[in-house]
Amino acid sequence: MADYRAYLIDQNNRVISRKDIVAPNDEAALEAAGLYADGFDVEVWDHARKVGRLDKK
Repeated sequence: MADYRAYLIDQNNRVISRKDIVAPNDEAALEAAGLYADGFDVEVWDHARKVGRLDKK
């Protein structure tokens, strides 16, 4: 299992919070990060590698 970070992004494109995610792969990490996309964009990172960005719901 890998350690991922989900960063919540505000309307000014600034990080306002970080959530730690443990997931077996990138797809599972993105799915888990979707829980935080309620009102915020979310970027998912695996250390220095950007996995993806989810648009707010």
